[in-house]
Amino acid sequence: MPAPIQQMQQLRQDLAAQFPERREVIEGTLYALLSSESILLLGPPGTGKSSLARAVAQAFGARYFERLLTKFTTPEEIFGPVSLKALENDRYTRVTTDRLPEAEIAVIDETFKANSAILNSLLTLMNERLFHNDDGQPTPCPLVTLFGASNELPEGNELEALFDRFLLRYELSYLLRPSNLRAILTAPDPTSPASMTMDNLRAAQAEVLTIAITDETLDALLAIREACKAEGIVASDRRWKKSARASAYLAGESKTSPEDLSLLTDCLWREPKERPKLARLVGKLADPVGSQALEILDAARETSARVSALQTGDRRSYISAAANALEEFNAQQAKLADLGKSAARRSKQSITDATSEILQLHTELARIVATGLRIGGAR
Repeated sequence: MPAPIQQMQQLRQDLAAQFPERREVIEGTLYALLSSESILLLGPPGTGKSSLARAVAQAFGARYFERLLTKFTTPEEIFGPVSLKALENDRYTRVTTDRLPEAEIAVIDETFKANSAILNSLLTLMNERLFHNDDGQPTPCPLVTLFGASNELPEGNELEALFDRFLLRYELSYLLRPSNLRAILTAPDPTSPASMTMDNLRAAQAEVLTIAITDETLDALLAIREACKAEGIVASDRRWKKSARASAYLAGESKTSPEDLSLLTDCLWREPKERPKLARLVGKLADPVGSQALEILDAARETSARVSALQTGDRRSYISAAANALEEFNAQQAKLADLGKSAARRSKQSITDATSEILQLHTELARIVATGLRIGGAR
């Protein structure tokens, strides 16, 4: 049987094949699982937030719970109904079977619509993995990761504590590339047959704890923290604690390096608009080469999106913009090739991933342009 690290790496590949344009989110999901932390997926309906969590739960054969919150949601729906038999004995106890206190992986959709009757129990369960049943006895909960899904950020100070419980935060948007949308429209709903067990995951978590945190990593982390403070970005102390080991583990390393701190980009933002600034700040101090690769990739994505928006307009303008975009893609691939000449092994993977995606963008756009020219010529 493959080692836990090999199983996790294979799961990453399987999820990436089913969820295109979600590489960062999939990485974050695995980090959350390996660290027993919660993850927030922010974005409009139909971006695959719940589907990803279901696929992960299926992969491990995990006990799974999912619920959509509204302002009318009652504690019974989340934590279970009151036991009538217990009431006969003057005890007020909930029956938690098939509810959140017994789940290993869970999704709470529209998380920030939690009312005060739900909020306190949810906070304790997420932070301490305990459920204080109404008979007063704290019950240990097997929850590994809770996925929060929301279309909006929390409003009001009473929800700040809940927001802070989500170590990792990702903003999801609709798919940009036509080929990926085509694949999603024609493919069956994402599934992930149970290829691992929760025992496999616990073994992987134990191995993560053996990863050594180097002084170089700690120095870089403290430098990032000070740089964030200088930019007015302040995060609670708990958000700095579990940021490196899971990243090093998935990379197959036995100790951390500053590159593992790139994860902080998706741990520290309070609003999505802060993320680009954080990406530059963290990347400069943690992984300068990988950061440059990501900037080149982001530029290519923006170019692709800009040209795609012109498809329904003037055909001549579109063809001209597409031709310029193809030249930009060529130049960007050349820049990545130059970066790769001096990159360390960990950074080379970022360059490889960026080069692969830009090549796909180039191929897709060239195909669309060629089709447009043939249709135009036929007229």
